[in-house]
Amino acid sequence: MASSLPDTVSVTTKAFMLALLPVAAIVGASAFWPAPSSGVPTESGEIALALLLPQKQREIPWVVIDANKVASGATVPQDTNVIFHVPLNLGDATAINREVLLGARGSDVRYWGYCLPQNDEPAVVENRQGFPGLMFLSDKERQAQRQAASSSAARRSIYDIKAVDDSLNEQERERQTGIRHQIDNFPAGSLCFIMTEAPLPIGLDADGDLLNAKAENGLKTDPLNPDSDGDGVPDGLEVRGGTQPTIRDTDSDGLIDGIEDKNLNGRLDPGETDPSNRDSDRDSLCDGLCVVRVGNDQILELGEDKNLNGRVDTGETDPLVRISNAKVGVNDYDAVYRCLFGDTSVCP
Repeated sequence: MASSLPDTVSVTTKAFMLALLPVAAIVGASAFWPAPSSGVPTESGEIALALLLPQKQREIPWVVIDANKVASGATVPQDTNVIFHVPLNLGDATAINREVLLGARGSDVRYWGYCLPQNDEPAVVENRQGFPGLMFLSDKERQAQRQAASSSAARRSIYDIKAVDDSLNEQERERQTGIRHQIDNFPAGSLCFIMTEAPLPIGLDADGDLLNAKAENGLKTDPLNPDSDGDGVPDGLEVRGGTQPTIRDTDSDGLIDGIEDKNLNGRLDPGETDPSNRDSDRDSLCDGLCVVRVGNDQILELGEDKNLNGRVDTGETDPLVRISNAKVGVNDYDAVYRCLFGDTSVCP
């Protein structure tokens, strides 16, 4: 059985845990964690009693990450009931983005959570309906729930009257169950619950690069420098876009990431070469300028953007087109190689 609540847990946090249990039971039934076993009471009062009595608790521990630990950076353990407290001091901001707070892992890790409202005035609490707070689900968790709902609907028969009643669109299903993503920005001072299938780095973002301090520590980036490698693209956008925040030229094609990602947004947009692929058009010439070995161990410098300025200048081929000179009709690699050995008819 799980251990009793830590003595260091405040009265407020204990109250939050008790208030959260009915929500956890509902969401847990549809999320990736197993539903409570038949031996676990289902009434709210009985669930609360089970939390207080060690002999009735489920084998899922509770962990509290207080505001100081969040501020300095911590790890949210997997398969654990975790309470975390967003610090009151967020610098110039009044809230922190979910993806920043939780290490930009929402697209590849399933997690869900719930935050208590900060307005505890009796009149407000008395008139509040539904869950007394806001839920958040990772992108991967939302995708998994949509797929599960779609798969379930596909197996239903028109003769199954009860199942037809359950064939709801996503919005209606969320309205009836209350299981829906509601919050992406956590206000300062928020008290929240989270459960995750994999560890998550939780922390604040001192340099404003969309990576929290705990995530930066793991990546060996500078938590006080928004662009650790000086390539022009903020660290957080590099992580989301798949380039290396500690390497100026991720694909080693001679062009720094910030030249290939012209608008510095961390995404591969039309008109840009791929900063994680040294040969964007697959014509066997690197996008910039690379040292290559040809023939009898001969070393040459070949590439499409020879002056590494991100533009197609005179004497250069286009790194986004395999055949830059349509009139000649020769693959760029062949044209450059033949030109080097005196065939001026194919020179760019």
